[in-house]
Amino acid sequence: MKKSLDHLLPSTLLLLAFLFPFARVIAQAQPVPPVQFRTDDPSPRPSSWFATKKVAEGVWCIDDHGSANVYVVTGSDSALVIDTGIGSANLRDYVKSLTSLPLIIVNTHGHPDHSGANYQFGLPVYANARDFDAIRPYNSFRPQSGAASLMTGGATVSQEDAFTDTLNLKPVEMKAVGEGYRFDLGGRTLEVIEVPGHTRGSICLLDAANKILFTGDNDNVLVWLHLPGCAPLETYLSSLEKLVLRSGEFTALMPGHGTPIESSFIDDQISCVKSILDGSCKGEETKTFAGNGRSCTYKKATVLFNPDNLFNSDQ
Repeated sequence: MKKSLDHLLPSTLLLLAFLFPFARVIAQAQPVPPVQFRTDDPSPRPSSWFATKKVAEGVWCIDDHGSANVYVVTGSDSALVIDTGIGSANLRDYVKSLTSLPLIIVNTHGHPDHSGANYQFGLPVYANARDFDAIRPYNSFRPQSGAASLMTGGATVSQEDAFTDTLNLKPVEMKAVGEGYRFDLGGRTLEVIEVPGHTRGSICLLDAANKILFTGDNDNVLVWLHLPGCAPLETYLSSLEKLVLRSGEFTALMPGHGTPIESSFIDDQISCVKSILDGSCKGEETKTFAGNGRSCTYKKATVLFNPDNLFNSDQ
């Protein structure tokens, strides 16, 4: 039997030698598996201060005791923390219970309910340079501010939620980002879009691949434009119209306050602002803890404005 098979060996080897290069080509042509984002729902540390909800694949929204939204966006290499809330409770360790990825910190603008916990992370903070002066006070430890107390109804942080690691705080480095800057998280990229209005250095962050726009306070159901430091309303209108030009790249808005909104909401905002600028809406007197203004509403959008800061020529 062995003798009868020996004559097949040379031809078998020749066939294998012929097929081997093609086998390598076939193997190399196999598609590369896509980057896998974390799809399990994490179990954050117990907290009476923070609450977390998964709002998109690889995206968690942290409710900072009803005062503001903090977003954690994960790629395969790192996680982007969009805004840091009011800084009253231990946001750092809460975020670290959501993800073990290295963190990148970005502020959409310089108000204390969006940059308040910068001091906790010991990491560079990315923001638009126009808001650096507003942000810097929150890069070092500060007791809960009066504004934070008002926004949380005077709530007291429990011992379990308190940030106590003040002896190990590191100086915070500010890093400037502007139009077109990209955060590469590994398989996920977010692009900076400048939207002056609520502050002169306000930015949005576009995750085009996942059709999400993180808007800071640019696209809340109620937008405050009556504060000192706000750009004229005319400038804000330009920012909204700029976003509409890119509306094919996102379907969901992730605002700094409140729940996700459909991208078509920006059209309501534009109509509201135009009604103020053309005088068809004079607005109603509106009082807030941060000052008074006038407010107009169109469908779902309300804008609180300063009647002395409407046009670029006003300043």
